[in-house]
Amino acid sequence: MTKYEIRVTQVCKDYYRVNANSPKEAEAILWDALRSGNKELVELNDTNDNPPEIDYTVQVSPEGEVII
Repeated sequence: MTKYEIRVTQVCKDYYRVNANSPKEAEAILWDALRSGNKELVELNDTNDNPPEIDYTVQVSPEGEVII
């Protein structure tokens, strides 16, 4: 049996609501919330999950190296 490596892209789009004085401040607040895990100042409004897509499939050698 042959071993293959398959790369899959999975895209999830989250939509947040943030109170701020400018777009730049809103983005800074969101980045801070995402990095720290403290999401008190942001509200997750919606999530759009797209189906996974296969990017490529390549054969792998017995040593674990990709064969191109």
